[in-house]
Amino acid sequence: MKRLMFCLLMMAFVMASSSADAAQRFPYKSALGIGNLGVKINYINFTDDLVKDFDNDKGFYIGFEGYTAIMPNLYLGFEIGYANPDGSIYIEGVRVDTEVTFVPIELNLKYAIQAAPNLVIDVGAGISSNYVEEEEEEEEYAFGYSGIHSRDDWLFGGQFFIDSNFTMNQFFIGVNAKYQFTEDFKGYNYNYDNWRIGGQIGVMF
Repeated sequence: MKRLMFCLLMMAFVMASSSADAAQRFPYKSALGIGNLGVKINYINFTDDLVKDFDNDKGFYIGFEGYTAIMPNLYLGFEIGYANPDGSIYIEGVRVDTEVTFVPIELNLKYAIQAAPNLVIDVGAGISSNYVEEEEEEEEYAFGYSGIHSRDDWLFGGQFFIDSNFTMNQFFIGVNAKYQFTEDFKGYNYNYDNWRIGGQIGVMF
């Protein structure tokens, strides 16, 4: 939790400093404004085979992002998101309910292209710190036994993405696609690489 708060405070500081500087240097609007804020609703799919084996490799993802221009059409920003897929498997006849909490915190750089009067396409990449918590609950109905096992870790990662947005005055709406890779979960030989696809809506300043 302390690490999460530190990351959020650092991102807020960078965004505030960059926004103030951008407002002075760019009195005109870039493709997505001096700055912009957006909300994403995506489908997320984890690609590691072991994660798939535990039946919690896919689900819905919600994210919040904010960007500020550091040069015309070049943006620095962050994204923080949340996904909580679950599933169930049987091991030696015992049902095991599985659940993953996935919280990526990303620092990204993207370049926006004005492809048409009301169409903006941007491409970008960045680094991330990703919080993962795994939980398994075993149920043995014959003996009335149940047990919950959980573990968590912070995984360093990176990502690259492409967005397409239709702009209307100070608002935008569009679609996005992203691929993210992470390091292995501590003590295990699997990771939380994932791809996401979905839509977003936001406001420009």
